[in-house]
Amino acid sequence: MNAAQLLLLARAYADLTGLSLVRIGVKACKNDKIFVRLAAGMGASSRSVDKAAVWFAENWPENAEWPAEVPRPMASAA
Repeated sequence: MNAAQLLLLARAYADLTGLSLVRIGVKACKNDKIFVRLAAGMGASSRSVDKAAVWFAENWPENAEWPAEVPRPMASAA
């Protein structure tokens, strides 16, 4: 998953839940700045991107469609 796809997920999740990008970053990968940085055109570590992607896969609202333009990662085995 690339940074643009992750930001798309974060924005969609924010719309679905009413949470801010900062709060989602804390929940997804314990990084309050990841989505703010991505929205500003800056980067993020691949570890943070991977961790957040899996978090979205595991925590996506059941009644909401996953964005078709983003491949859904496998949930973690743990």
